[in-house]
Amino acid sequence: MPFGNSRFLPLLIAVPYILACEVIFFRNQRFFVKLRNRVVGLLILNEKPDALRISSLAVAPEFRRLGIATYILAYAESKAEMLDKEFLELSVLKKNLPARTLYRNSGFSQKEERKRSFILVRKV
Repeated sequence: MPFGNSRFLPLLIAVPYILACEVIFFRNQRFFVKLRNRVVGLLILNEKPDALRISSLAVAPEFRRLGIATYILAYAESKAEMLDKEFLELSVLKKNLPARTLYRNSGFSQKEERKRSFILVRKV
């Protein structure tokens, strides 16, 4: 690794990512999942007239396959219910098979196919 075993490396990655999210997702709602005083997940939501769109859902690699993404989806559904939305909606890359499996197992179905991604929806 070119930086050695630096404990600051995650900051060099996370801080630019969070700043980019602030610019790209301005006016969206952002939620961070903390585990043992560490941010391990991210959820960014955007309201549409009849749906709550999940603009971004991410879990740190070392915390994947622990149910955190399922927890995040359940939280997004509760937010959609509170906002009286009919659907949850998201976009997933065609090549992201783990995410596609998660969403399929969570009840999402394909609404639209694009060149590199699928738009998925689930009734709330």
